[in-house]
Amino acid sequence: MLKIRGGKYLHRVIEQPDMSITRPTKDSAKEGIFNSLGLLSGLSFLDLFSGSGQMAIEAFSRGAEKVVANDLNRSAYDIIQKNLKKLGINEIKTYNLDYKNCLKRLSENNEKFDIVFLDPPYKMIVDENFINELLSYNIMNEDFRIVIETDYELDEELFNSFIIKKLKYGRSLMYVLRRL
Repeated sequence: MLKIRGGKYLHRVIEQPDMSITRPTKDSAKEGIFNSLGLLSGLSFLDLFSGSGQMAIEAFSRGAEKVVANDLNRSAYDIIQKNLKKLGINEIKTYNLDYKNCLKRLSENNEKFDIVFLDPPYKMIVDENFINELLSYNIMNEDFRIVIETDYELDEELFNSFIIKKLKYGRSLMYVLRRL
């Protein structure tokens, strides 16, 4: 079971998919990243590899105006739906798509985001090519931030067109990228 750590749904418990499907963000990391992001009121938030939906729900709980949660895994997607229903949240848009198809749909719908949260499956590497692909869909607002959660060090030199803030919580690393 996971707990929402801030905002309107503080201390509410949500379910998580089987650990073989996803890895939930630790409470300390979640708290740290949202404190680092600051006020979310009026901002838009995309959780591209959502798992339980905890980061999307946390963003909504903390005031994000527009929130989208996507996960390709059907079991994870079903948990997201169950968690939203349990909390009575109808405002978070959800997709059960491969990340590229989700990005394509968001782009076709001319949707824009202030914050994109990336915690991809273990085997997927976030690198400069991945970020450039993400940017190619033109779904970011002008002053966007990309948050990457990973358990490996990113080669920060590959992201030389960004200001990078690195946060460490146990084995979890969080990178917040913002355009120069």
